[in-house]
Amino acid sequence: MMSRITTLLALTILSISFSYGQINRKLKKTGSHYQNKTSCVQDKMDGTFVLKAWGKGKDKTEALDQAKRNALNDVIFNGIRGGEFCKFMPLVSEVNAKEKYSSYFYNFFQKDYKKYIKIEDSPKKRMKSKTVTNYGFNVIVMREELKIKLKNDNIIK
Repeated sequence: MMSRITTLLALTILSISFSYGQINRKLKKTGSHYQNKTSCVQDKMDGTFVLKAWGKGKDKTEALDQAKRNALNDVIFNGIRGGEFCKFMPLVSEVNAKEKYSSYFYNFFQKDYKKYIKIEDSPKKRMKSKTVTNYGFNVIVMREELKIKLKNDNIIK
């Protein structure tokens, strides 16, 4: 009787261990495809904001560039709703502005965007798959300077 209980207990523990291993392996494969949202970390009270931005890439440099673009895209078109320290509306609230001014924003995200954002600290690695790693960066966005540029370029009023 005792050996039957021991055998049953051993089989149960073995099957739970196997199941956990499968779940954990699946998370590692799909973790890099998770969409992280840009959130506000700090309002510096001078027109700049520290945001937690996420980027994906084969290496840290590619992920940093993508995180900067994602953060600025969110500031311009989506606004920032995540984070406890600050929330703000998008700079461009016009419907379909991204499509209407597509050539302007294409040029902006090719070269000009680097003037309005900088890295604050080193990345936090999120999840990794075979080809892509998610990195989280704290970036400083010069929101007021960006707003002035968009007004001067007649994108917003």
